[in-house]
Amino acid sequence: MIRNMIEAASLDVAFFNRAERSPDLNIQALVVVVMANALAAVGSWIGYENTVGEDLWNAIRKWLGVGDFPVPSDGGIFFMVGLGVLFAVGGWVIWAGTTWLIGTRVFKGTTDMGEMLRVLGFAQAPRVIGVIPFLGSVAAVWVLVASVLAIREGLDFTTGRAVGTAICGWVVWIALQQAVSIVIAATF
Repeated sequence: MIRNMIEAASLDVAFFNRAERSPDLNIQALVVVVMANALAAVGSWIGYENTVGEDLWNAIRKWLGVGDFPVPSDGGIFFMVGLGVLFAVGGWVIWAGTTWLIGTRVFKGTTDMGEMLRVLGFAQAPRVIGVIPFLGSVAAVWVLVASVLAIREGLDFTTGRAVGTAICGWVVWIALQQAVSIVIAATF
């Protein structure tokens, strides 16, 4: 699995083609999503626990109009990791479904949901560097590049169509993410 993560993070086209065709990698793709996002959540928590991280996080949330995010002081890291992994797995499934739908219906690619889950799961491998505080942005860009490559190989079409699919999918994902954030902020 580690070798597969390295190949995915190295943006190895042959690996993404192999993952697309290998249903036996379904569990590995899920484990990559869980592990990479758990490590990134730990990095976020470490960054959040210092004043700069907390102030930056709350400033971004206020700019988005959703208020401060309450993180319990007791067991905060478990809360952050658990919440991060929960949203990551849900987001992975939504992202795969969205790209499958947009890629096959709008951009006329060929794939199935399992293929999209596998390639997009492994595309999250670079997120492991997010364990180092404030490298989350670097990881996010790297994951985006890996995701475009995964979409291109998973849907068997051009990079332009993959970028179009990714942009449309991200718009849907951001809208859903903001709606959930607003509901969570309103709940607390």
